[in-house]
Amino acid sequence: ASRVGREGNNHRMNPSAYLYALGAVVCLASADFFLKLSSTRISGSVGTLIYAITAIAPAAIWVAWMKYRDEPLQVTNEGILTSMAVGISFSLVVAFMSLVFGSGGNLSVAAPTIRLSALVLASALGILVLREPFSFRYAFGVLLTFVGIYFIITR
Repeated sequence: ASRVGREGNNHRMNPSAYLYALGAVVCLASADFFLKLSSTRISGSVGTLIYAITAIAPAAIWVAWMKYRDEPLQVTNEGILTSMAVGISFSLVVAFMSLVFGSGGNLSVAAPTIRLSALVLASALGILVLREPFSFRYAFGVLLTFVGIYFIITR
C-alpha cells in the first residue's frame, strides 16, 4: 500500500497533530480575516501577488531550520509537481476569496460557506480517489455540514 493509503486508514492522530491542527485553524481564520480587511484597500490581483511573495518567507525559514538541524529534506519529481499544485490552488483560493470580498461578500457568511463546502469536497476526494474509509457516521457528518451551511447562508 502507498504511504497515503496507510495514513488514510489510521484513525488515531499523534497528540502533537492536534496542536498543529489548532495552528492551522488559527492561521486559516487569520488569513480569511486579513483578506477581508485588505479587500477594500488593495486590488485583488495585487493582494494575491503580495500573498504569493510573502508566502515564501515562512517556507524558506522552515527549510533553513531543517537544514540547520541536519534533518533530511525529501524531494521527488511527484512531490515537486503536487507541491506546485498546492501553490497554484492556494493562490487561486486567495484570488477567488478576494473577488468574493471585493464584491461585498460578508466574512461571516462567505468564509465558512466556502471552507465547509471545500472540506466536504476534499474529504470526498479522499474517499473516492485515495480510498480512505467511508462510514454512515461520515455521511451523517456531511449532511450536518450541509445543514450548517444552509443555516449560515439563511441566518
